[in-house]
Amino acid sequence: MTYGTVYHTPVARSVKHQATRRRRGSLTREQVVEAALTLADQSGLDALTMPNLAGRLECGVMTIYGYVDSKEDLLDAIAQRGLRDLRLPQPLPSDLAGILVSWGRGLRTTLIEHPSLPVIFLTQAVVGPGIFRGVEALLGRLNEAGMPPSAGVHAIYAVLTYATGFVAWEIPRTRRQPQAAYVASWRREFAGLTPAEFPLAGRVLDELGQVAGDEQFELGLTALARGLAI
Repeated sequence: MTYGTVYHTPVARSVKHQATRRRRGSLTREQVVEAALTLADQSGLDALTMPNLAGRLECGVMTIYGYVDSKEDLLDAIAQRGLRDLRLPQPLPSDLAGILVSWGRGLRTTLIEHPSLPVIFLTQAVVGPGIFRGVEALLGRLNEAGMPPSAGVHAIYAVLTYATGFVAWEIPRTRRQPQAAYVASWRREFAGLTPAEFPLAGRVLDELGQVAGDEQFELGLTALARGLAI
């Protein structure tokens, strides 16, 4: 009896994709914080979840908890990390108002570069060694200009709360969209109203479109700084 050749067709095996994972111990707290700050700045604080951060770092969620104690600890850490990018002009002005204006401008620039920071500052207390170093440096300059530390600390935080609130105000109005679009929204809304009811407001539509811009910030900052310097 003759047997023909038997051909065995290989059975295709399904291959599961294995997610790339970092080697154990290859992360540092600094890397976790840097990745979290970048994620929050690019996609917003709502996107800063532990699973999203783990995906960006190519590690397990529980791995992250080896470097941060909690979500609050992570937010505190990224706020302090973001403030490390703050730069003030050197040398600083020698007068009190000039020092406070420089502080406010530098802080605003940093908060715009890291748009997640204003929300963190407005929703939780941020305290740490970096904060103390910044306060110490500013108190020293203010003290040299004639303002004692007891008054200086309140002046520093008056400017900080103003700049933080202003940036939180301007980001959705003139940072996430062109300022021209903000101006247009005022005009569009006014077009549906009866002009006779708003004889004064109707004359300042263009100015209303500027209330979340550079000139408005400078107006409030210089007035605040001069008042604090008296």
